[in-house]
Amino acid sequence: MKTNKLILIGLAAACVAGTALAAPYVMMPNGSRVDGTAIRALSTGDINLTTDVGVRTFPKGSYLKAVADKPAEYDQAVAARNAKKYDDAVKLLEGVVVRFRYLGWDVEASKLLAQVLLEKGDAEGAVQAYEKLFLVSPEARQNADVAWGLRRAMLQAKQYPALLRQLDAVAASGSRPDAARAQTMRGDIQLAQNNLELAAMDYLRTAILFQDVKDVAIQGEAHFKAASALEQMREPRAKDLYKKVVSEYGASPYAAQAKGKI
Repeated sequence: MKTNKLILIGLAAACVAGTALAAPYVMMPNGSRVDGTAIRALSTGDINLTTDVGVRTFPKGSYLKAVADKPAEYDQAVAARNAKKYDDAVKLLEGVVVRFRYLGWDVEASKLLAQVLLEKGDAEGAVQAYEKLFLVSPEARQNADVAWGLRRAMLQAKQYPALLRQLDAVAASGSRPDAARAQTMRGDIQLAQNNLELAAMDYLRTAILFQDVKDVAIQGEAHFKAASALEQMREPRAKDLYKKVVSEYGASPYAAQAKGKI
């Protein structure tokens, strides 16, 4: 028993030690990493990294990325968001974006800021936040979660023509799952404009034309939304689609709602 306690104490100490060893660093183009004890980004993009042998300066363009320790304000913003204190979260994240420019956390804070603004109901502000993110981190456009987050914000902001152009590009990209999601979002655009019949047709197109896409979340959403639109049109076939969501796409986030409709 004593030996087991010693092992547990040792493991706990190792975990604490691992956390304490987190430090700011600069990643070089050759893949090497330079660790430090403190880091500061200048307005020019140059990085000053304090190391055991003094301060090293990395001119902008000479390094791949520079990363600081996670700021306490970021976790505070996450807590505020979870508590639905959106104004507090926005203020904290905006501060992180400014103070940690070029240090990694400006990008992470920008991503979260856009999500918080959307949850707050400020869709236009969320779209603007995403656009600012792309200025700071152009590669963020290639992140699927970020890209679809922007599209959801555009949908809520009623930026339909621009959103449709994006969906056309997505459909032409060659990715079947993304094309299926784009087709479903076309239905969302129609639904937002109270075009129930057109919305139902778009949702059904996803369900029928993209049967090869086996993603439960994608199919569950398309079938549920098709059923919902048909139900509002007083179509009896809606109940069959609700049943299909429950029986075939039970792991979908929409399954519980569909079960309540049967």
